[in-house]
Amino acid sequence: MKGRNIIILLFLIQFLGAFSQERSYPFTILQYPFIQYKYNKIDFPADSTSYNLVLNKLHNLVTKGEGRLQILQIGGSHIQADIYSNVARVRLQNFYPGLNGGRGFVFPYAVAKTNNPVNLQVKWTGKWTAVRNIQKKKKKEILGLSGISVSTKDSLASIQIYSYKGYHHYDFNRVKLFYNISDTLNYHLSISDASLVDSVFTDSTHHYSEFFLSEYIDTLNIKINRIDTLGTAFTLYGATMETDDPGVVYHSIGINGASIPSFLRCQLFEEQMRIISPDLVVLSLGTNDAYGKSFVSEVYFNNYDSLIQRIISANPDVAIMITVPNDDYLYKRYPNRFTAEQETVIYELAKKYNAGVWDLYKIMGGFNSSQTWYDYRLMKYDRIHFTKDGYILKGDLFFNAILRMYDNYINALPKELERDNMKKGSLLDVN
Repeated sequence: MKGRNIIILLFLIQFLGAFSQERSYPFTILQYPFIQYKYNKIDFPADSTSYNLVLNKLHNLVTKGEGRLQILQIGGSHIQADIYSNVARVRLQNFYPGLNGGRGFVFPYAVAKTNNPVNLQVKWTGKWTAVRNIQKKKKKEILGLSGISVSTKDSLASIQIYSYKGYHHYDFNRVKLFYNISDTLNYHLSISDASLVDSVFTDSTHHYSEFFLSEYIDTLNIKINRIDTLGTAFTLYGATMETDDPGVVYHSIGINGASIPSFLRCQLFEEQMRIISPDLVVLSLGTNDAYGKSFVSEVYFNNYDSLIQRIISANPDVAIMITVPNDDYLYKRYPNRFTAEQETVIYELAKKYNAGVWDLYKIMGGFNSSQTWYDYRLMKYDRIHFTKDGYILKGDLFFNAILRMYDNYINALPKELERDNMKKGSLLDVN
Protein backbone atom coordinates (compact mmCIF):
# COMPACT_ATOMS: atom_id res chain seq x y z
CA MET A 1 0.00 0.00 0.00
CA LYS A 2 2.87 2.36 0.83
CA GLY A 3 4.46 1.66 -2.56
CA ARG A 4 1.19 2.43 -4.32
CA ASN A 5 0.95 5.77 -2.50
CA ILE A 6 4.46 6.73 -3.61
CA ILE A 7 3.61 5.90 -7.24
CA ILE A 8 0.47 8.02 -7.04
CA LEU A 9 2.44 10.81 -5.40
CA LEU A 10 5.08 10.80 -8.14
CA PHE A 11 2.33 10.86 -10.77
CA LEU A 12 0.72 13.85 -9.11
CA ILE A 13 4.01 15.70 -8.88
CA GLN A 14 4.56 15.20 -12.61
CA PHE A 15 0.91 15.95 -13.43
CA LEU A 16 0.68 19.17 -11.47
CA GLY A 17 4.26 20.21 -12.09
CA ALA A 18 3.79 19.96 -15.85
CA PHE A 19 0.97 22.47 -15.66
CA SER A 20 2.80 24.83 -13.34
CA GLN A 21 4.71 26.16 -16.36
CA GLU A 22 1.53 26.92 -18.28
CA ARG A 23 -0.62 30.03 -18.04
CA SER A 24 -3.79 27.94 -18.27
CA TYR A 25 -3.45 25.84 -15.17
CA PRO A 26 -4.42 23.05 -15.33
CA PHE A 27 -7.42 23.46 -17.64
CA THR A 28 -7.62 25.72 -20.66
CA ILE A 29 -8.76 29.17 -19.57
CA LEU A 30 -9.46 31.96 -22.03
CA GLN A 31 -6.70 34.53 -21.91
CA TYR A 32 -7.51 38.24 -21.65
CA PRO A 33 -4.89 41.00 -21.56
CA PHE A 34 -6.57 42.79 -18.64
CA ILE A 35 -6.79 39.82 -16.24
CA GLN A 36 -3.90 39.61 -13.77
CA TYR A 37 -3.34 35.85 -13.85
CA LYS A 38 -0.19 36.14 -11.74
CA TYR A 39 -2.36 37.06 -8.74
CA ASN A 40 -4.61 34.02 -9.13
CA LYS A 41 -3.53 32.23 -5.98
CA ILE A 42 -4.51 31.83 -2.34
CA ASP A 43 -2.61 34.42 -0.29
CA PHE A 44 -1.72 33.96 3.38
CA PRO A 45 -0.90 37.29 5.07
CA ALA A 46 0.08 35.37 8.23
CA ASP A 47 0.72 31.65 7.74
CA SER A 48 -1.06 28.62 6.33
CA THR A 49 -1.10 26.37 9.40
CA SER A 50 -4.89 26.52 9.60
CA TYR A 51 -4.98 24.73 6.22
CA ASN A 52 -3.03 21.68 7.42
CA LEU A 53 -6.16 19.59 7.89
CA VAL A 54 -7.72 20.65 4.58
CA LEU A 55 -4.66 19.78 2.50
CA ASN A 56 -4.03 16.56 4.40
CA LYS A 57 -7.62 15.46 3.77
CA LEU A 58 -7.40 16.31 0.08
CA HIS A 59 -4.12 14.45 -0.19
CA ASN A 60 -5.52 11.36 1.54
CA LEU A 61 -8.44 11.39 -0.89
CA VAL A 62 -6.15 11.57 -3.91
CA THR A 63 -3.51 9.08 -2.79
CA LYS A 64 -5.57 6.63 -0.72
CA GLY A 65 -9.17 7.23 -1.71
CA GLU A 66 -10.03 7.73 1.94
CA GLY A 67 -11.93 10.34 3.94
CA ARG A 68 -14.11 13.31 3.14
CA LEU A 69 -13.32 16.98 2.63
CA GLN A 70 -16.21 19.33 3.44
CA ILE A 71 -16.19 22.82 1.91
CA LEU A 72 -18.87 25.44 2.57
CA GLN A 73 -19.12 28.68 0.58
CA ILE A 74 -21.37 31.48 1.85
CA GLY A 75 -22.28 34.59 -0.13
CA GLY A 76 -24.89 36.71 -1.87
CA SER A 77 -26.42 36.55 -5.34
CA HIS A 78 -23.20 35.26 -6.94
CA ILE A 79 -23.48 32.14 -4.76
CA GLN A 80 -27.28 31.75 -4.87
CA ALA A 81 -27.03 31.41 -8.65
CA ASP A 82 -24.35 28.77 -8.02
CA ILE A 83 -22.69 29.09 -11.42
CA TYR A 84 -19.11 29.85 -10.44
CA SER A 85 -19.32 27.90 -7.16
CA ASN A 86 -20.70 24.93 -9.11
CA VAL A 87 -17.81 25.15 -11.58
CA ALA A 88 -15.42 24.95 -8.62
CA ARG A 89 -17.46 22.08 -7.14
CA VAL A 90 -17.44 19.99 -10.30
CA ARG A 91 -13.77 20.72 -11.00
CA LEU A 92 -12.72 19.69 -7.49
CA GLN A 93 -14.81 16.52 -7.63
CA ASN A 94 -13.49 15.47 -11.03
CA PHE A 95 -9.87 16.57 -11.41
CA TYR A 96 -8.87 13.16 -10.03
CA PRO A 97 -10.93 9.91 -10.00
CA GLY A 98 -13.01 9.13 -6.92
CA LEU A 99 -13.32 12.65 -5.48
CA ASN A 100 -17.09 13.07 -5.85
CA GLY A 101 -18.43 13.04 -2.29
CA GLY A 102 -21.96 14.22 -3.12
CA ARG A 103 -24.01 17.36 -3.73
CA GLY A 104 -24.20 18.66 -0.15
CA PHE A 105 -26.52 21.42 1.06
CA VAL A 106 -29.58 22.37 -1.00
CA PHE A 107 -32.53 24.70 -0.58
CA PRO A 108 -35.71 24.96 -2.73
CA TYR A 109 -35.31 28.63 -3.62
CA ALA A 110 -38.09 28.53 -6.22
CA VAL A 111 -40.61 27.72 -3.46
CA ALA A 112 -39.59 31.07 -1.92
CA LYS A 113 -40.23 32.72 -5.31
CA THR A 114 -36.59 33.43 -6.02
CA ASN A 115 -34.07 31.94 -8.41
CA ASN A 116 -32.80 28.38 -7.97
CA PRO A 117 -29.16 27.45 -8.43
CA VAL A 118 -28.83 26.82 -12.16
CA ASN A 119 -27.98 23.15 -11.58
CA LEU A 120 -31.06 22.25 -9.49
CA GLN A 121 -34.68 21.67 -10.48
CA VAL A 122 -37.42 22.23 -7.89
CA LYS A 123 -41.11 21.31 -7.93
CA TRP A 124 -43.63 21.68 -5.12
CA THR A 125 -47.24 21.48 -4.05
CA GLY A 126 -49.10 23.44 -1.39
CA LYS A 127 -49.01 27.05 -0.27
CA TRP A 128 -45.72 28.28 1.16
CA THR A 129 -44.49 31.55 2.64
CA ALA A 130 -40.84 32.60 2.77
CA VAL A 131 -38.50 34.57 5.01
CA ARG A 132 -35.01 35.75 4.02
CA ASN A 133 -32.26 37.22 6.17
CA ILE A 134 -32.27 40.46 4.14
CA GLN A 135 -35.76 41.28 5.44
CA LYS A 136 -34.98 43.48 8.46
CA LYS A 137 -38.65 43.82 9.44
CA LYS A 138 -38.80 40.06 9.99
CA LYS A 139 -35.80 39.91 12.30
CA LYS A 140 -37.83 37.97 14.91
CA GLU A 141 -38.36 35.08 12.50
CA ILE A 142 -36.08 32.12 13.19
CA LEU A 143 -33.56 31.40 10.44
CA GLY A 144 -30.81 28.83 10.07
CA LEU A 145 -27.47 28.66 8.31
CA SER A 146 -29.02 29.08 4.86
CA GLY A 147 -30.46 32.50 5.70
CA ILE A 148 -33.81 31.56 4.17
CA SER A 149 -36.83 29.45 5.11
CA VAL A 150 -40.17 28.36 3.66
CA SER A 151 -43.24 27.52 5.77
CA THR A 152 -46.61 25.89 5.20
CA LYS A 153 -49.78 25.14 7.15
CA ASP A 154 -51.36 23.09 4.38
CA SER A 155 -52.80 19.69 5.19
CA LEU A 156 -50.67 18.17 2.46
CA ALA A 157 -47.59 19.73 0.86
CA SER A 158 -44.45 18.52 -0.86
CA ILE A 159 -41.10 19.65 -2.28
CA GLN A 160 -39.03 17.83 -4.88
CA ILE A 161 -35.37 18.63 -5.61
CA TYR A 162 -33.12 17.01 -8.22
CA SER A 163 -30.26 17.78 -10.57
CA TYR A 164 -31.18 19.90 -13.58
CA LYS A 165 -30.82 18.19 -16.95
CA GLY A 166 -27.49 18.97 -18.58
CA TYR A 167 -25.65 19.55 -15.29
CA HIS A 168 -23.62 17.17 -13.17
CA HIS A 169 -25.76 14.34 -11.81
CA TYR A 170 -25.78 13.51 -8.10
CA ASP A 171 -27.30 10.65 -6.16
CA PHE A 172 -27.39 10.08 -2.41
CA ASN A 173 -28.38 7.61 0.31
CA ARG A 174 -28.57 9.93 3.32
CA VAL A 175 -30.58 13.10 3.87
CA LYS A 176 -30.43 15.67 6.65
CA LEU A 177 -33.51 17.89 6.91
CA PHE A 178 -33.20 21.11 8.91
CA TYR A 179 -36.60 22.27 10.20
CA ASN A 180 -38.48 23.51 13.28
CA ILE A 181 -38.78 20.14 14.99
CA SER A 182 -40.19 21.31 18.33
CA ASP A 183 -43.10 23.09 16.61
CA THR A 184 -44.05 20.29 14.22
CA LEU A 185 -45.40 17.48 16.38
CA ASN A 186 -48.68 17.84 14.50
CA TYR A 187 -47.02 17.02 11.16
CA HIS A 188 -45.93 13.74 9.64
CA LEU A 189 -42.73 14.10 7.65
CA SER A 190 -41.51 11.57 5.09
CA ILE A 191 -38.68 11.27 2.57
CA SER A 192 -38.99 9.51 -0.78
CA ASP A 193 -40.55 6.05 -0.72
CA ALA A 194 -41.06 4.98 2.90
CA SER A 195 -39.82 1.47 2.04
CA LEU A 196 -36.36 2.91 1.25
CA VAL A 197 -35.90 4.46 4.69
CA ASP A 198 -33.90 2.14 6.94
CA SER A 199 -33.82 4.43 9.96
CA VAL A 200 -34.28 8.03 11.10
CA PHE A 201 -32.25 9.96 13.66
CA THR A 202 -33.84 13.12 15.08
CA ASP A 203 -31.99 15.82 16.98
CA SER A 204 -34.41 18.43 18.32
CA THR A 205 -31.57 20.43 19.88
CA HIS A 206 -30.03 21.19 16.49
CA HIS A 207 -33.34 21.19 14.58
CA TYR A 208 -32.71 18.39 12.12
CA SER A 209 -33.53 14.79 11.26
CA GLU A 210 -31.28 12.41 9.33
CA PHE A 211 -32.79 9.76 7.07
CA PHE A 212 -30.73 6.67 6.17
CA LEU A 213 -31.80 5.02 2.91
CA SER A 214 -31.36 1.42 1.79
CA GLU A 215 -30.29 2.45 -1.72
CA TYR A 216 -29.03 5.44 -3.66
CA ILE A 217 -31.62 7.77 -5.23
CA ASP A 218 -31.28 10.95 -7.29
CA THR A 219 -34.41 12.89 -6.29
CA LEU A 220 -35.22 14.35 -2.88
CA ASN A 221 -38.96 14.09 -2.19
CA ILE A 222 -40.08 15.82 1.00
CA LYS A 223 -43.71 15.18 1.97
CA ILE A 224 -45.46 17.03 4.78
CA ASN A 225 -48.81 15.78 6.08
CA ARG A 226 -50.65 17.88 8.66
CA ILE A 227 -52.16 15.57 11.29
CA ASP A 228 -54.40 18.15 13.03
CA THR A 229 -55.13 21.87 13.05
CA LEU A 230 -53.19 22.64 16.22
CA GLY A 231 -49.69 24.06 16.44
CA THR A 232 -47.64 26.27 14.14
CA ALA A 233 -46.51 26.02 10.55
CA PHE A 234 -43.93 23.56 9.28
CA THR A 235 -40.73 25.48 8.45
CA LEU A 236 -37.90 24.14 6.31
CA TYR A 237 -34.40 25.65 6.62
CA GLY A 238 -32.70 23.41 4.05
CA ALA A 239 -31.37 19.91 3.50
CA THR A 240 -28.22 18.00 2.67
CA MET A 241 -28.05 15.22 0.09
CA GLU A 242 -25.20 13.00 1.21
CA THR A 243 -23.46 9.71 0.44
CA ASP A 244 -21.27 7.22 2.26
CA ASP A 245 -18.62 7.63 -0.42
CA PRO A 246 -15.26 9.30 0.21
CA GLY A 247 -14.68 12.54 -1.66
CA VAL A 248 -15.11 16.30 -1.72
CA VAL A 249 -18.46 17.76 -0.67
CA TYR A 250 -18.93 21.38 -1.75
CA HIS A 251 -21.86 23.08 0.00
CA SER A 252 -22.94 26.51 -1.26
CA ILE A 253 -25.29 28.94 0.48
CA GLY A 254 -26.23 32.31 -0.99
CA ILE A 255 -28.98 34.91 -0.63
CA ASN A 256 -29.60 37.64 -3.19
CA GLY A 257 -28.79 41.00 -1.63
CA ALA A 258 -27.23 39.53 1.52
CA SER A 259 -24.62 41.45 3.47
CA ILE A 260 -22.62 40.25 6.46
CA PRO A 261 -25.24 41.52 8.98
CA SER A 262 -27.81 39.42 7.09
CA PHE A 263 -26.12 36.22 8.24
CA LEU A 264 -25.49 37.63 11.71
CA ARG A 265 -29.31 37.70 12.05
CA CYS A 266 -29.55 33.90 11.64
CA GLN A 267 -30.27 32.54 15.12
CA LEU A 268 -29.51 28.89 14.29
CA PHE A 269 -26.32 29.71 12.35
CA GLU A 270 -23.88 28.07 14.77
CA GLU A 271 -26.11 25.07 15.50
CA GLN A 272 -26.44 24.07 11.86
CA MET A 273 -22.83 25.00 11.05
CA ARG A 274 -21.83 22.53 13.76
CA ILE A 275 -23.89 19.75 12.12
CA ILE A 276 -22.51 20.31 8.61
CA SER A 277 -19.04 20.62 10.17
CA PRO A 278 -17.07 22.02 7.21
CA ASP A 279 -13.30 21.71 7.06
CA LEU A 280 -13.06 24.90 5.00
CA VAL A 281 -15.47 27.85 4.99
CA VAL A 282 -15.20 30.22 2.02
CA LEU A 283 -16.70 33.63 2.76
CA SER A 284 -17.75 35.56 -0.35
CA LEU A 285 -19.56 38.54 1.16
CA GLY A 286 -19.05 42.25 0.82
CA THR A 287 -20.56 43.58 -2.41
CA ASN A 288 -23.81 44.50 -0.67
CA ASP A 289 -21.95 45.87 2.37
CA ALA A 290 -20.26 48.48 0.18
CA TYR A 291 -23.18 49.33 -2.10
CA GLY A 292 -24.17 52.86 -1.16
CA LYS A 293 -23.00 56.43 -0.74
CA SER A 294 -20.88 55.69 2.30
CA PHE A 295 -18.73 52.89 3.67
CA VAL A 296 -17.11 52.59 7.10
CA SER A 297 -14.17 50.20 7.18
CA GLU A 298 -14.37 49.76 10.94
CA VAL A 299 -18.00 48.63 10.77
CA TYR A 300 -17.18 46.22 7.94
CA PHE A 301 -14.26 44.81 9.94
CA ASN A 302 -16.34 44.36 13.10
CA ASN A 303 -19.21 42.66 11.26
CA TYR A 304 -16.87 40.27 9.44
CA ASP A 305 -14.98 39.62 12.66
CA SER A 306 -18.23 38.70 14.43
CA LEU A 307 -19.22 36.31 11.66
CA ILE A 308 -15.84 34.57 11.67
CA GLN A 309 -15.96 34.21 15.43
CA ARG A 310 -19.39 32.55 15.17
CA ILE A 311 -18.01 30.12 12.59
CA ILE A 312 -15.00 29.27 14.74
CA SER A 313 -17.17 28.86 17.85
CA ALA A 314 -19.11 26.18 15.97
CA ASN A 315 -16.00 24.51 14.46
CA PRO A 316 -12.78 25.48 16.26
CA ASP A 317 -10.51 23.65 13.77
CA VAL A 318 -12.12 25.10 10.63
CA ALA A 319 -10.00 26.83 7.98
CA ILE A 320 -11.25 30.19 6.73
CA MET A 321 -10.91 31.63 3.24
CA ILE A 322 -12.13 35.12 2.39
CA THR A 323 -12.69 36.17 -1.20
CA VAL A 324 -12.28 39.86 -2.01
CA PRO A 325 -15.42 41.19 -3.77
CA ASN A 326 -15.22 41.85 -7.47
CA ASP A 327 -14.85 45.36 -8.81
CA ASP A 328 -18.29 46.82 -9.44
CA TYR A 329 -20.33 49.93 -10.17
CA LEU A 330 -22.69 51.90 -7.93
CA TYR A 331 -26.11 52.59 -9.42
CA LYS A 332 -24.83 51.42 -12.84
CA ARG A 333 -22.97 54.73 -13.18
CA TYR A 334 -20.05 55.12 -10.78
CA PRO A 335 -17.01 52.85 -10.26
CA ASN A 336 -17.04 51.67 -6.64
CA ARG A 337 -14.02 53.01 -4.74
CA PHE A 338 -15.02 51.19 -1.55
CA THR A 339 -13.88 47.78 -2.81
CA ALA A 340 -10.23 48.75 -2.32
CA GLU A 341 -11.03 49.55 1.33
CA GLN A 342 -12.72 46.17 1.70
CA GLU A 343 -9.60 44.53 0.29
CA THR A 344 -7.50 46.14 3.02
CA VAL A 345 -9.92 45.01 5.74
CA ILE A 346 -9.98 41.45 4.42
CA TYR A 347 -6.19 41.16 4.54
CA GLU A 348 -6.28 42.44 8.14
CA LEU A 349 -8.85 39.79 9.05
CA ALA A 350 -6.87 37.09 7.25
CA LYS A 351 -3.78 38.03 9.23
CA LYS A 352 -5.74 37.85 12.49
CA TYR A 353 -7.26 34.41 11.78
CA ASN A 354 -4.51 32.82 9.63
CA ALA A 355 -7.05 32.78 6.82
CA GLY A 356 -6.44 32.47 3.11
CA VAL A 357 -7.43 35.22 0.67
CA TRP A 358 -8.54 34.89 -2.94
CA ASP A 359 -8.19 38.45 -4.25
CA LEU A 360 -10.65 38.59 -7.14
CA TYR A 361 -10.49 42.40 -7.14
CA LYS A 362 -6.78 42.32 -7.91
CA ILE A 363 -7.14 39.45 -10.41
CA MET A 364 -9.81 41.37 -12.34
CA GLY A 365 -7.46 44.33 -12.72
CA GLY A 366 -8.46 46.50 -9.77
CA PHE A 367 -10.43 49.74 -9.80
CA ASN A 368 -12.90 50.11 -12.69
CA SER A 369 -11.86 46.79 -14.24
CA SER A 370 -15.53 45.73 -14.29
CA GLN A 371 -16.05 48.13 -17.20
CA THR A 372 -13.46 46.20 -19.21
CA TRP A 373 -15.06 42.90 -18.23
CA TYR A 374 -18.38 44.32 -19.42
CA ASP A 375 -16.82 45.43 -22.72
CA TYR A 376 -15.70 41.81 -23.23
CA ARG A 377 -19.19 40.52 -22.35
CA LEU A 378 -18.04 38.92 -19.14
CA MET A 379 -20.20 41.15 -16.94
CA LYS A 380 -23.76 42.38 -17.18
CA TYR A 381 -24.73 46.02 -17.66
CA ASP A 382 -24.98 46.63 -13.90
CA ARG A 383 -21.27 45.73 -13.71
CA ILE A 384 -21.98 43.86 -10.49
CA HIS A 385 -23.05 40.49 -11.80
CA PHE A 386 -21.27 38.39 -14.39
CA THR A 387 -22.58 36.84 -17.56
CA LYS A 388 -22.63 33.04 -17.75
CA ASP A 389 -19.25 33.09 -19.52
CA GLY A 390 -17.91 35.44 -16.85
CA TYR A 391 -19.08 33.20 -14.01
CA ILE A 392 -17.57 30.13 -15.66
CA LEU A 393 -14.26 31.96 -16.05
CA LYS A 394 -14.48 33.08 -12.42
CA GLY A 395 -15.12 29.50 -11.30
CA ASP A 396 -12.19 28.16 -13.28
CA LEU A 397 -9.90 30.84 -11.85
CA PHE A 398 -11.02 30.00 -8.32
CA PHE A 399 -10.53 26.27 -8.82
CA ASN A 400 -7.09 26.83 -10.33
CA ALA A 401 -6.07 28.96 -7.35
CA ILE A 402 -7.06 26.14 -4.99
CA LEU A 403 -5.27 23.54 -7.08
CA ARG A 404 -2.17 25.73 -7.27
CA MET A 405 -2.14 25.72 -3.48
CA TYR A 406 -2.32 21.92 -3.55
CA ASP A 407 0.44 21.90 -6.16
CA ASN A 408 2.70 23.79 -3.74
CA TYR A 409 1.87 21.19 -1.11
CA ILE A 410 2.75 18.36 -3.51
CA ASN A 411 6.01 19.99 -4.56
CA ALA A 412 7.10 20.24 -0.93
CA LEU A 413 6.41 16.58 -0.20
CA PRO A 414 9.55 14.87 -1.63
CA LYS A 415 11.87 16.77 0.70
CA GLU A 416 9.74 15.86 3.66
CA LEU A 417 9.57 12.20 2.62
CA GLU A 418 13.35 12.04 3.05
CA ARG A 419 13.06 13.05 6.68
CA ASP A 420 12.54 10.34 9.25
CA ASN A 421 11.28 12.70 11.90
CA MET A 422 8.29 14.22 10.18
CA LYS A 423 6.10 15.94 12.69
CA LYS A 424 2.60 14.56 12.98
CA GLY A 425 0.01 17.07 11.84
CA SER A 426 2.49 19.06 9.78
CA LEU A 427 1.32 20.63 6.55
CA LEU A 428 3.71 18.23 4.86
CA ASP A 429 2.66 15.12 6.73
CA VAL A 430 1.40 12.41 4.36
CA ASN A 431 0.92 9.67 6.95
